[in-house]
Order: sequence, then structure tokens, then C-alpha cells
Amino acid sequence: MNRKIGIIGGGQLGKMILDETNKMGMHVSILDPSSESPCRNLSKNFIQGDFKDYHTVLNFGLKHDIISYEIEHINVDALDELVRKGIEVQPAPELLRIIQDKYKQKSFFKKNNFPTSDFYYFRSKNELLDSFKKNGINFPCVWKKTKFGYDGFGVKILKNEKDLIELPNSEMIIEDLVVFKKELAVIVAMNKNRDIKTFETVEMEFNPDSNQVEFVISPANISEKVNTIAKKIASDLAKKINLVGLLAVEMFLTPDEKILINEIAPRPHNSGHFSIDACPTSQFKQHINSITNCELGETYHENCAIMINLVGEESHKGLVKYENIDLIKDQKSVFVHIYGKKMTRPNRKMGHVTVICDNFDEAYIKAKEIKDIIKVKSY
Repeated sequence: MNRKIGIIGGGQLGKMILDETNKMGMHVSILDPSSESPCRNLSKNFIQGDFKDYHTVLNFGLKHDIISYEIEHINVDALDELVRKGIEVQPAPELLRIIQDKYKQKSFFKKNNFPTSDFYYFRSKNELLDSFKKNGINFPCVWKKTKFGYDGFGVKILKNEKDLIELPNSEMIIEDLVVFKKELAVIVAMNKNRDIKTFETVEMEFNPDSNQVEFVISPANISEKVNTIAKKIASDLAKKINLVGLLAVEMFLTPDEKILINEIAPRPHNSGHFSIDACPTSQFKQHINSITNCELGETYHENCAIMINLVGEESHKGLVKYENIDLIKDQKSVFVHIYGKKMTRPNRKMGHVTVICDNFDEAYIKAKEIKDIIKVKSY
């Protein structure tokens, strides 16, 4: 309880971590480049600084006993140096190096026999085009930037040669397009004692235009066999990478009931927000339990939970206003979470709503209504 914890990143995930640590009076500092970070007024020690800068991350880390993060795009060389100087960094920097590069991530899955789609690596757009002229490409397929993608950015389905021409020049992978019937996710936690807990497998519904998650359904509408396999894959991954912390594992469920890993994230994740209101232990509390090597909390929940993402409307950029939020804030078993971001822009994550209900159909209807009612706009 007396150890000083530093969290790199001060977005909504950092805010929700602080919601838990502040309850326990823990000493937690935040590093974030934005003066309008949602964490600025919640942390007793908020440091404004660039988490991609080596010296900023190093100097921040040296003042703490444990360093963790809620965003992947940070300076890993500085994290390595902190470890050499005796500072705990959890999850470990070598894991973050794999996560930051989609080519390394997919190669890790293949090398260690974790199920995933086939892929091809290209160092540049010209290399891709040369390969296309010589060998062709099976359309449709999926293009991904190897680095710095997020929330649908840096991912595109390629349907024809014209789509190749329009790609930016960067390192990339081309993945076989997976025909799937559901997109699933499992959040797994492991501490230094190698105790493991998984949350229930969730089902994610995406917006077809922005490729962002709109709804997260827990538990997923899948068989118990698939649920067990999905949680085992997540647990096996945690063991293989010697995880200390939280890992989100995104997966595809194919029509023949096979599971393929899509991507992983070593931090609290959008697919686990429902746990704040539905589970005895939220994913954010579990993250802290893991990195401080405390006993992991219970993750079950008895009712259906559906999380709805609230994102900025198209063509709205500026000071945020939440249209019709008053219509739902007093509804029974409806929990509203606003992230405290002052400015909105198209598809920016601004909050979420969780609906809890005994009956999935009722909860799903209510979730759809909420998505239609609440609009995140600008003045």
C-alpha cells in the first residue's frame, strides 16, 4: 500500500485506474502530455510530459517503485533503463516491444503455435506493389500498419488493386481476411505468484464505418465449450509471456467454431469496462492487484451486462456537449460514465454506458435505444 506507483498515460483508462486507487489511498502518479487529461484533477501528482520522450519517461519512472501504463505508444528504451536501475515495470518492457509492432505480435503467435490468421510482411508500399505484380494478392485481405494503429486507425480491408495504390507508405502486414461470425475478447490477469484470473468471454459489435467497438456483451452468446477454449487461450498466452498485469486478447470465432487471435493489449481495455458495474472486481482494480502482487479478485457476474461506447459524432469538433444524457441517467440498472474530456472530435471515445439486466434481449433493446438517444456533439 505504501509503494509509489507511476502510470504512463492519463486518458480514460488512467482515470478509471485512479477511481480504484483513490478509494484505497494509494500513492499513484500520472504522466501524460495533455494539460486537459481526464486524470489531471484526480491524481495527487500529475506530471505533464511526453511519454514518447526517453528522458521524460526515465525521470518520471525513477521517482516510483512500480511503473505501469495504460497506452502502448510510449518509449520502451526508457522502460528498459528503468528495469536496469531496479524499478519494477509491469507488464514487462519486452512484452510491450512485441505489442507495439503488429509484425512482431503476429510472428510471436505463429512461433508459439497460438491460432491466428496467415500474414505477409512488407517494409514499404513499393515492396507490397512489387510483390503484387509478381505474385498477386488474394482479395479481399486486411492491411495493417505495423506501428501506431489504434481504434480502427491503421487498419483497412483491401478489396482490389485500387485500394493498394491508395495506401500510405509505411511498414505493414497483409493478413488473410478471416470470415467470422463473432468477435470475442477475454481479459486475463496474472500476478508475480502466477495466480491467474480471467473475466468472462465477451462479444464485441463494431461500427462498420469507423471499425470501433459500439457494444460489448458479457457474457458472450456462445457455447460453454467456446467460452472455455477462449479463456484457456488467454491464460496460456499470459503464462507464455510471463505476464504481470492485465492482458486483453481479441479473437475471431469462425463459422466452424474455431478461435483465431486477432490482437492483444497489455493493459485495461475497452472490452472490460462492463466489469466496473457488473463484477465484484473491476478490470482496473485487478490490474492494480496484479502489478502489486496482491490476491486477485473475483471476476464472475450473474446478470447480462452490455456496454455502449459514447463517441464523438461525425462533423462535430470542439467543446463537448452530451445530448439527451438526462433521459437515461436515473434509469434503473443503467450506469453512465463520462470521461471528462473537454473537447470532442469524430469517433473520439468520450464515455460509456453499462446496462445490466437478467434478460439479454431486454438489455440489448435498451442498449440500442441508448445508442440512438445519446449523441456526443460540440457547441
